Parts: sequence; structure tokens; C-alpha cells
Amino acid sequence: MEVFTTLAISFGSLFVADNKEFFDTVEEQISKGAEWHYVGKSPLDPDSKSISAQVCMDGCDKPYILWKLKLPE
Repeated sequence: MEVFTTLAISFGSLFVADNKEFFDTVEEQISKGAEWHYVGKSPLDPDSKSISAQVCMDGCDKPYILWKLKLPE
């Protein structure tokens, strides 16, 4: 069990460190009132930072997002 815990903590730490810019932007925008909105399977927005998903079974689909952080209009 200790090995699993160590691996989970290590993976989580690497994920956050690798995506630091994304998490910093999220924190900043939420402090300005932004909220998460479900957008369904949508193409990446080149003007926003995101962590994308991608399915690879018989080849790879294009990366996509399911949720988007939006500031109030």
C-alpha cells in the first residue's frame, strides 16, 4: 500500500508541476468570478489554456475539452 500511495503522490505532483501555468490561470480567473461550464466534446480553443483529452484506439482522435472556464459577460 505504501508503494501505491507514493506513486499516486508522485504522479499528482508531476501533473500539477507540469501544468502550473494552467492552474495559475484558473486560480486568477476564478478570483475574478469565472465559473466552469460543461461544453461537451469541443475542439481546443487556441486562445485559452487547457488540459485536453484524447482517445486513441484505432488511431487517435484530435484533442478535445469537455469543460471550459468562462468569465461573466
